[in-house]
Amino acid sequence: ILDAEAGGKHGNPNLVYSDINARLVKNVGSSDIHDRLESIAILSALIDVDMLDEAQRTRISSQVKSLLPHTNPTVSTEAVGAYKKLLNKKWTIVMSSVELDLNRSLELLSSERNDVVRMTALHVIEALCTGTNTTLFPFIPRILTQLSPYLRDPKVEYRLAASRALGACLGMVPSYDISIRGPWLSYLYEEQQRHQSSGGVEGCHAALLICHELIQHGGMYMQANFASTSDLALKLKDHREPMIHKAAISLLPVLARYSPQDFTKLNVSGETLMVRSCNYLINLSKTSERDRATAFLVLGQIAQSCSAEFKPFIGSTMCSIKDVLAQQANLRATASGLAPEADETAQAILQTIAMLATAMGPTLTRYMRDIIDLVFTTGLSQTLCDSLAVLEREVSQLVPAIRDRLLDVISIILVDVPFRPAQPSLDSLEHRMGAMSLHYTSQANSAHGSSDRASIGANVAASSGAAAGNGNDSTSLVVAAARNINVTTDIRVLALHTLTSFGFSEENLSEFVRNGILHYLNHPSAA
Repeated sequence: ILDAEAGGKHGNPNLVYSDINARLVKNVGSSDIHDRLESIAILSALIDVDMLDEAQRTRISSQVKSLLPHTNPTVSTEAVGAYKKLLNKKWTIVMSSVELDLNRSLELLSSERNDVVRMTALHVIEALCTGTNTTLFPFIPRILTQLSPYLRDPKVEYRLAASRALGACLGMVPSYDISIRGPWLSYLYEEQQRHQSSGGVEGCHAALLICHELIQHGGMYMQANFASTSDLALKLKDHREPMIHKAAISLLPVLARYSPQDFTKLNVSGETLMVRSCNYLINLSKTSERDRATAFLVLGQIAQSCSAEFKPFIGSTMCSIKDVLAQQANLRATASGLAPEADETAQAILQTIAMLATAMGPTLTRYMRDIIDLVFTTGLSQTLCDSLAVLEREVSQLVPAIRDRLLDVISIILVDVPFRPAQPSLDSLEHRMGAMSLHYTSQANSAHGSSDRASIGANVAASSGAAAGNGNDSTSLVVAAARNINVTTDIRVLALHTLTSFGFSEENLSEFVRNGILHYLNHPSAA
């Protein structure tokens, strides 16, 4: 209604908008947090309306900004999200006031005592630097100076927020003019050295965060400092503080992407930086449950930057992935199930497999045949579907195995039985008789539950030693794991979406759709 009639008809005011604005005026000034959150939700929706006039845009912009310095973190976070939408829309009233908004945020960093308000100021600075490009170019020296103390603040949340704002600020610096970039980059590198020399948790973390942003945005400036930055990452990778440990590890793929040649050639204590990094990460993925997700993702990122040099490590990386997936498959079959960090690891493994497929291509085929069934024990998720799509594109030899198993999982989620490939004679007979497929209507197959959980553990070992497509052990593992999925409305929606979007065009799905899918048209859920 608003999109079509935001300006009203025949010069008359839009009554719907007037009612909404009256509610906004009341709620924006309310002391109740729920009223303010409701206001932000309404404002966020209004920002997407295309037919607003200038007065309406001015009012919406003013109302969003009035909610930014709120002392409640939920309200301020939602308000920052709405403010980012304003910047993306690039309304005249918004872009004409970005300098005022930046000045206000910088003042809050230096004078405000409330933690939430200062954190909001950091988020606004990041949003302004990301969304306005060169408009705020003259403010860069002041921004860098104001961010510096927050990069080594005692609170890690401030350090991370300041680091993101720093990256956005450096993104505004023209890459072609070293005369402009040089002094600012030198200032930051001196700050990094100062933080590194000061030591302590805050100093070490600040040094790593600045290095990360300098490598990402500093261009050739950091080439001369590549070796010292690599030494810093290796030195701090075993730090007792988890945040420093993770920041050091996360710096390794950034170095690999920045200069693959230096990453694979630089000698560190008798080994190349790549050999030392990969061996460390593979061992970490085997021995540290807390760090597995990060270790796998970093290995995948390094492989993408240095694909040829990563070949000696592909076997041990895939072996570690196989061991972790097998362990998790067994845990899923138990009553206790998986811890949240284990699910994070499973998602990281799926992303890593996609990165390895992109980097290694068909080289990955024989390794994936050993673990393809274990991959499906992670359950149906968007991450799984995305990873399988990459595998199909980069490792085409796996297409039949992937589609057979994915159809089984989808069928079990939607109709509680595995997928049955087309059987023309039987399908034709059932169709002439006007009967539903006995396969898809046979709920006698529903005597699952604990027996399927038990079969998961029994089949993990068999699947681990069998190549995809050999015998029934592998598919029985996939079927048992699929029946162990907690099927929610979201999972069913994902299964239906995957069925239509994954590219099963070469499969004959007519009987499956007729017998197992059409009844979902009458499902009470709108999703």
